[in-house]
Amino acid sequence: MTSELREIQSLGFESVCVIDVERTSSGDPVEYLPQDRYANRSGHALNPNGVGPFCKMELPALNRSPGVYAIVIGESVVYIGECQNFAERYGPRGYGVIHPRNCFVGGQSTNCKINARVLTAIKAELSPILYFVAETEAPRKVVERDLIALLLPKWNG
Repeated sequence: MTSELREIQSLGFESVCVIDVERTSSGDPVEYLPQDRYANRSGHALNPNGVGPFCKMELPALNRSPGVYAIVIGESVVYIGECQNFAERYGPRGYGVIHPRNCFVGGQSTNCKINARVLTAIKAELSPILYFVAETEAPRKVVERDLIALLLPKWNG
């Protein structure tokens, strides 16, 4: 994918990649239930997004910059987020690979939600595209809040 700019509310988001996932030899997405690997000695309940299934995202090397990111499917912005480190947000402890503890109450429920929705989109043969902008005039959290309020992305709800 060649890099392209997409203006979202006057911000120049740069395309990063089409999000893809680990696949079987026949091309089907590999699905995981990482919660089955968690000892759960404290008896935590699954969080509302912790049921799965989940995937392992296959992304190019991402920059480690702070910024605001968007997931776009077709012409719709479906998710807006902000991060301190873009590579970590989509890495093996973020959205990219679900850590077993995150499936349970007290874990990172949003990681589970975004990962599962990416998997669902890919299984429906949709192509989620990841966009990123590092430089914003306002603080990242303000930009994220304002974009969510204006666009009402369905995955942010």
